[in-house]
Amino acid sequence: MTIRTAEALAGRTPVDYLAVGNPTLDVLPDSSFAIGGSMVYAVVQAARLGLCAVGVGRGRDVELAPVWTPFEAEAFLYIQPAPETTRFRNDNTGGAGSLRTQWLEASAGAVSGLDRLPESRVLHLAPVAREIVLDDVVRRSARGLVGLTPQGLIRSWDASRLVRHHMLHIDGATAKNIDAVVFADYEAAYLAGVAEAVRRAGGVVVVTKGPRGAEVLLANGTQEFAAIAADRLVDDTGAGDVFAASLFIALDAGSTVSDAVRFAAAAATLSISGIGPGSIATRDAVAKLAGQDTAPHRSAAGLF
Repeated sequence: MTIRTAEALAGRTPVDYLAVGNPTLDVLPDSSFAIGGSMVYAVVQAARLGLCAVGVGRGRDVELAPVWTPFEAEAFLYIQPAPETTRFRNDNTGGAGSLRTQWLEASAGAVSGLDRLPESRVLHLAPVAREIVLDDVVRRSARGLVGLTPQGLIRSWDASRLVRHHMLHIDGATAKNIDAVVFADYEAAYLAGVAEAVRRAGGVVVVTKGPRGAEVLLANGTQEFAAIAADRLVDDTGAGDVFAASLFIALDAGSTVSDAVRFAAAAATLSISGIGPGSIATRDAVAKLAGQDTAPHRSAAGLF
């Protein structure tokens, strides 16, 4: 069975990488579908970095199974049943580095059972359409590294299904349980409060800026990092999710923030050379582009 039911997750032993968020069907210009969603990009990247990767979300398995088939031997999906799968239609005419115009054509709804997740080295909270309640999962999760990509928590939609964006705030108690957060610079206006709360609590905040690199915000200061130039740009969909997954994995392995950011930047650069999760690179390719050893090294956490 290529996609497992959520009930089977309860019996799982601890895993390396666990991402929570709904998979999506992205509507292509020819009206066909491609699999997407932050969780999907994250678990495929984690798997190609050599980790046991598990994704949890809601959707309709008969819709997801055909588009998940190319990745079924690499990572595990545990899907709670829903009448339909979350489906986005995107207008990318704004170009890279800007908020896309999006329509949420269907929503699978909220993921349940977040208090019964298996233990993991890395827990990646990867919502796409407000399907998780942040407080519920971070306060109940077993402690591994907790990473957040909050783009799905700033989305709302109207009767026309046009996606809009709003401010997101979290309290100090929630922020203390988030070790790292990643978002794009064009989302920063909606996430300033989250960034400040996580930073004050001692976490790592990374603001990605596409070809202009990334900015890291820590309690003791900020630092800019250059991007790694791409040989070619085919599709930057999911690049931020690939960056985040690689960053969380490197930080968990004990890399310095500087090395983790470079490793993540290399993974994101390689991912944009093709279309969809199939273009995500392996550990050796990422490490080679980053100019690092194949395994991130351990060092003092939280240091540049």
